[in-house]
Amino acid sequence: MQIELRRISYSAALSQETSAFSAEVWIDGELAFHARNQGTGGADFYHQVGRWTVAEVDAWLKANRPVRYLDENLGCDHDLEIEVSDLLLRAVEGRRLKRLLRTNLVTIESDEILQYPLRKRPLAIVTRAVRATNPTAVIVNDAGDEVFARALDLLLASC
Repeated sequence: MQIELRRISYSAALSQETSAFSAEVWIDGELAFHARNQGTGGADFYHQVGRWTVAEVDAWLKANRPVRYLDENLGCDHDLEIEVSDLLLRAVEGRRLKRLLRTNLVTIESDEILQYPLRKRPLAIVTRAVRATNPTAVIVNDAGDEVFARALDLLLASC
């Protein structure tokens, strides 16, 4: 089961206790739910528009995804709300990383994300300076989707 979010609308300003968002949940290429949360601490709301029910998706996720441990003594089954939360976080942080690439040189060094402000300097000059001090640095700017995905994974792991 391939689950993805599309048409995401996220508001950091309205997010108090939880993330304020609305999105479409697509499963295996078909629209399944309209999801939203008002950001005031309540659970996500799902309006079924496809053939899957929340219970069916929860059952599949419970059987096919690992238990999420909040600490060593507290675990919870993977369900649609956790899946949507993970996908939303990935989308929001992906947007943030793309914005960061416009004004900074972003590198992966020793499995850490580092940023160097461009300050109106050309990207090539800052890249050359970073490569002079650390030739093993992986430059995320102008790299392919694979490098961007790795940078996003490292960024999410630090959250």
